[in-house]
Amino acid sequence: MAKNKKKKPNYKAKLFSFKYLLYDIVKWWGWWQCLLWYRPSIKYDGPEAKKKVKGKAIITSNHVGYSDPFILQCVFLYRRFHFIFMKELLTNKFKKWVYKNVFLSFPIDRDNPSYQSMKFFADYVKGGNLLAMFPEGHIQRDGSVDSYKGGVLLIAYLSDTPIIPVYHLKRKSIWRTTRLVVGKPFNVKERIGPVLNQEKLNQACEELHAYELELEKMCPKQEKKEKKK
Repeated sequence: MAKNKKKKPNYKAKLFSFKYLLYDIVKWWGWWQCLLWYRPSIKYDGPEAKKKVKGKAIITSNHVGYSDPFILQCVFLYRRFHFIFMKELLTNKFKKWVYKNVFLSFPIDRDNPSYQSMKFFADYVKGGNLLAMFPEGHIQRDGSVDSYKGGVLLIAYLSDTPIIPVYHLKRKSIWRTTRLVVGKPFNVKERIGPVLNQEKLNQACEELHAYELELEKMCPKQEKKEKKK
């Protein structure tokens, strides 16, 4: 008798699914509140960056605060997000349930990510899903862009998925708009080629970081208003 082969998990993105119910309720109940509170002002690096993101993609951004996932969702309101976040946030069972069932997010060990987890993320995004993560791996309170970790590049390479970089300027006051710059798709596979090695991966990571710094320069700064004499 032939042995029963295990079925491969089906990660194909669906328009309607019961597992998306809580996420969709929270999203469509809260999106207008986020838009009113953060008032995102979005700039694009050319026509290519302005195109709607269809199918599989990975969104990356600098990390300036805990509200960043909600702000990014405002930019790509027409898509469902699956965020990758640090496992240290799962301090109890309730948080674990919320992150999994409401936010549709995945935890990761940022200090020691396994190849199995990278492969899972790659297979998941291959299904036409939209992943989002912060390559710095931590929050930069001063708003600067720190060096990137290479995990996002590995996921993009294994899944042959474009990265959509976003720069987010930390606003100085709640009375200010939230300014963002969306970059052009960054193709990792084209830069590394058919053979993956650490040197090429690191080089691609540096190029993505350099492009993020370019987006930072493109972002209109929030100048302090001079007091009238």
